[in-house]
Amino acid sequence: MEGLRHRAYGELRQAGLIAARDRARARVADGGSPRARWWLAGGRECGWRAAMTRRSTRWCARRGKRLRWCRDRGEASTAWRRWRGGKADAAVLHLLHAESGRYNDPYVRHLLPGEAVVLVHLWQREVGLVVPRGNPHGVRGVTDLVGCRVAWRARGSGSRLLLERLWAEARDEPAPESGQPADSHLAVAAAVAAGAADAGPAVRAVARACDLDFVGLTVEPFELAVREEAVDNAAGLIVRLRDRAFAAQVAALGGYDLARTGEQRRAT
Repeated sequence: MEGLRHRAYGELRQAGLIAARDRARARVADGGSPRARWWLAGGRECGWRAAMTRRSTRWCARRGKRLRWCRDRGEASTAWRRWRGGKADAAVLHLLHAESGRYNDPYVRHLLPGEAVVLVHLWQREVGLVVPRGNPHGVRGVTDLVGCRVAWRARGSGSRLLLERLWAEARDEPAPESGQPADSHLAVAAAVAAGAADAGPAVRAVARACDLDFVGLTVEPFELAVREEAVDNAAGLIVRLRDRAFAAQVAALGGYDLARTGEQRRAT
């Protein structure tokens, strides 16, 4: 019986329904209510997040020195602040700069002026809107979100910045927002699947894993920003990224393009 309880709590944590160190201190996770409705209705676990987390964890072990890297769920800008503060050697980025329309470089130059920073290309991924099966609201782009309940991401997250920019380009008014911000792409998908939202920003892989329809908006570069003196420490990561078996696993998730994986450039 004790083993069954342990596995049950483990499944609830993995599904994002509870946040707990142990059973005695379990609590409902942020965004857990729509996830629970979706989960109890038969929604299957979106395995892409667990898979990517396991692979990312393996990347941390390097030959020789260790690469300290930072990737926060929820707000990509938080990872940047930790990196800037010297708590990490690298940060995973996909931040769109509204004024220039460029990804990542403007943030590097603003937060670390004068420092030599290398951007390692991880992959490109397709970002868009997850909607219920059959797309009952006929969503084809951001302008169709008028009147819809949108599951927004937290302020400072990459998908939030993207959607805000696309909305500003399309309409001269604030973008619609409803409810508590979702803390992950999975939480967005869970809200849509549970009927708590009509649409929300996420990657294609999440829509595919959660059996939702997807409206593509753009393809964004996912990059690892590394201080130049720490690039050698990332050698193991780059080798892993170029492994054919690993690349095939990531590509199988849907919406990921690893054709340029491992390419390096100086942030400008």
